[in-house]
Amino acid sequence: MFNGDSLAAILLLHWLDGGGADKIYPAKYVRDREEVRDYLRSTARPVYLSQKPTPNGGIGGVVPRIKGIIKASPPYQMHLEGHVEASLSVKARAYMGLHVDNREMDALYALHGFLMITDVVAEVAANSPKKNSVKFTSWKCKASDEYHWDSSKHITVPNPDYNSTATDAVAPGEKSITVYHSNAIRVENAGLAKAFHDESEVWNETMDLTVIGPATVSF
Repeated sequence: MFNGDSLAAILLLHWLDGGGADKIYPAKYVRDREEVRDYLRSTARPVYLSQKPTPNGGIGGVVPRIKGIIKASPPYQMHLEGHVEASLSVKARAYMGLHVDNREMDALYALHGFLMITDVVAEVAANSPKKNSVKFTSWKCKASDEYHWDSSKHITVPNPDYNSTATDAVAPGEKSITVYHSNAIRVENAGLAKAFHDESEVWNETMDLTVIGPATVSF
């Protein structure tokens, strides 16, 4: 797939041969995914700007730090972790055996859902007693996940052997086939593979102003 450039293949081979060791993969496989960009713009940025609650329901970000509710000295160093799911439309099309773009399918096979971890540094300047400008001087990201199988799950995928005349073809009369996670668990139980933790390399957000652009907060 993709001239050998496939995250799903990289992780699958590590599952078979890695002995359970952690795996770090290049950030290029996740940083430009639609769901990652949407999370950074629509969740992480508003949380850091105190415009949206944190995952535990409280208000974090710069405003409680400026007001002294959270004890911190500027520039403010902040950390956030949030769950990101593969696009529901991609999942639905894949489960129904419909066409899915190769890159989208690769990402679905590799990660499904995963944790996005961001660490930022924000400088603030008072414009008035209740209004401050905010500038992000550093914004680092990485994806984090556990590569394991759920016996209750399965996925329907296009059958690469459809209409094949090869003697070892799998269900050549079927346009799609169902892959059950329980089969992978049997491979693990036989000692032929092992679950592991995987992460992307850390990347710096430097260009997307919808994520890192300056802002003004009022309180």
